[in-house]
Amino acid sequence: MSKLPPNFKIPTANDRATIERFTHPMGGQLSCEYAFANLLSWGELYQIAFQEKEDRLWVYNGTEDYLYFPLGAPITPDELKIASNTLRVQGFSGVLDQVPADYFHAHEAELSAHFTFSMKEDFLDYVYSTEKLLNLPGEKLAKKRNLLKQFERLYPHYSARPLRGREELVWIQNFVPQWAESAKHDAGSVEEDIEALRQVFSYWEAGGFEGTVVEVDGVPIAFAVFSLPTEKMAITHFEKALRDYKGGSQIINRETARQLAGRVEWINREQDLGVEGLRHAKRSYEPDYQIEVGFLIPKG
Repeated sequence: MSKLPPNFKIPTANDRATIERFTHPMGGQLSCEYAFANLLSWGELYQIAFQEKEDRLWVYNGTEDYLYFPLGAPITPDELKIASNTLRVQGFSGVLDQVPADYFHAHEAELSAHFTFSMKEDFLDYVYSTEKLLNLPGEKLAKKRNLLKQFERLYPHYSARPLRGREELVWIQNFVPQWAESAKHDAGSVEEDIEALRQVFSYWEAGGFEGTVVEVDGVPIAFAVFSLPTEKMAITHFEKALRDYKGGSQIINRETARQLAGRVEWINREQDLGVEGLRHAKRSYEPDYQIEVGFLIPKG
């Protein structure tokens, strides 16, 4: 277990209201790293903790030893420097993550005296309009529309429905290894995925989780799990489809958008983490924008 800074704690289901008070106003600019659903499902595994202080939400990633840029009340470069130095004195790295690029450019002279700013494309969230993912307009998305048509021709009796919570975990624990076998080059740790999903389904209602499953002849072939941490945006936390079903990835993406249509303007499909298959898949949907954040790394 990683050491945590003083007064930081791993989130529990009881902390949802506290955290969403800060995430809810963020509209379409909330990084997935702050979403309560992510903090709850990955908190224990990656030692992600939070603290509410002076009307700000601070999040600390114990695995990476990064302190996230705070949500809430505006903060000055001097206050960021103090927060970083305080952690360094306590034996932590003092690296600040999730720093908005706009904030850095607005205070570049002050911040550059103490930090080096670095923005890595591996960690930028991909954001799409819900309408785009539902309708796939334009020539650039023609291949996606064709794959959907192929799926509908091959499996005319497919069905889509909302996930029902904890009872779904029974088949999902078998589904994930099957998915990983069909996506060997893209899959991360199957064990970590299953452990995080156990957390998700253990706290389904309390965590604000929702989801979609697509079935062919009553057999699940794809599923997605998402949450709505802001008034304008949903974040897709898990999205998996068996490769044996051509068009399966496209159908779960569309059916998730269908379930969210009229509820949110934007869908955040998280980051690609430098995984080439994920990067290609996310870029092929022509994101409307990425949430541009970076690191402030202390000098000296």
